[in-house]
Amino acid sequence: MKKIIEAIKTGESVGRKVLGRSEEEDERNVSAWEASAGKKDELFQKISDTGFIQEKALYYKNFDIAKAWREAKVREHTGRGRRMAVRRWMAWGAAAVIVLFVSVAMFWMMRGEQAVERVDVHKTIARIVPGRGVPVLFLEDNTSIELSAEVQMIEGKQGIEIGKKTISYTSVRAKVGRVYNRLVVPKGAEYHLVLADGSEIWLNSESTLRYFVNDTDAERVVYLQGEAYFKIAKNEKKPFKVISGDHVVKVLGTEFNINAYAGESLIYTTLLEGSVDVGVLDSPGGHQVLSERGRQSAYNPTNKGISIRRVDPRVYTAWKDGYFVFNYSTLREVIHQLSRWYDFDYEADDSILDHYHFSGEFKRFDNLDSVLEIIRSTGIPFALDYRDGKIIIRRNNV
Repeated sequence: MKKIIEAIKTGESVGRKVLGRSEEEDERNVSAWEASAGKKDELFQKISDTGFIQEKALYYKNFDIAKAWREAKVREHTGRGRRMAVRRWMAWGAAAVIVLFVSVAMFWMMRGEQAVERVDVHKTIARIVPGRGVPVLFLEDNTSIELSAEVQMIEGKQGIEIGKKTISYTSVRAKVGRVYNRLVVPKGAEYHLVLADGSEIWLNSESTLRYFVNDTDAERVVYLQGEAYFKIAKNEKKPFKVISGDHVVKVLGTEFNINAYAGESLIYTTLLEGSVDVGVLDSPGGHQVLSERGRQSAYNPTNKGISIRRVDPRVYTAWKDGYFVFNYSTLREVIHQLSRWYDFDYEADDSILDHYHFSGEFKRFDNLDSVLEIIRSTGIPFALDYRDGKIIIRRNNV
């Protein structure tokens, strides 16, 4: 019995040493074992094999120790010869059980380390919250103002009311000549803008809008990079244009969403109300009219082509109302949208990003870790890690 207990202690000490977690007592136990044990190099090789450890741990889990001990005690009472056999079995068992208990110790220690790692990863991801980004307003003289206060007044600039979530331009400001401001909304932020003509614009994360601060010109023109939802005040005498690169949307009064992020292959315009004319700058013939709710245009900057399709507009506009809505979106699309709003960098295996699709709905202020867990619960086999400031998404083959 003493040898078995020593074997257990030795197994635990060797396991901790291999994992780099040994203490002074463990070092003494391992040194004593190294001085007396044979084939220790072979043992170290075995306990470096995860499959071997798991196999032994599974054996240990299913091994009926109480039954084996009872049988050994019965044999001990059958006679002297049998007692000698038991002693030889115990001597062999003490040597063999080293392997078994090192394996078991290693298995559970590694499981414990992995569990701690998973908890740490989830805690880290849970701390990634939206709303951390601070939009910045650039005035006509390029003065920058961080939009972090509830209400701000700019000295010498009448007619601009700045809040933490909204900028409003009034008619007082509109009496000045042609002036443009620029609003930059970073990752992890959103902002609402009310123009001097009464039009409202909601900017999504990682978006920039250059816009007029008065409506004295014959046309009302703004320049967008990123995503924005527009609710345009109707004025038949002054058409409203949204320009993104060489893509232009012309309206009189309507509601629509434009997704025109830099680096994306297509620019999407989704109609909610009224009608819009989607076209290409300096190409009068290359335009399409959207006049029904749920109609969407997709513009390809490479070949200047415009295609039209019918969609569920909520999938493309729910962000304005505080929701993510996905309809058979690739995991790549899902993670990309989440990364903009929650402001995180990530690395992932292309095969899993493009192979799996997801449909579902979340509130935009839901906990990121919970959102990722819900996505994973649909059967998409990925595991999470966090290294060097990035969320790592890898295929989980288990």
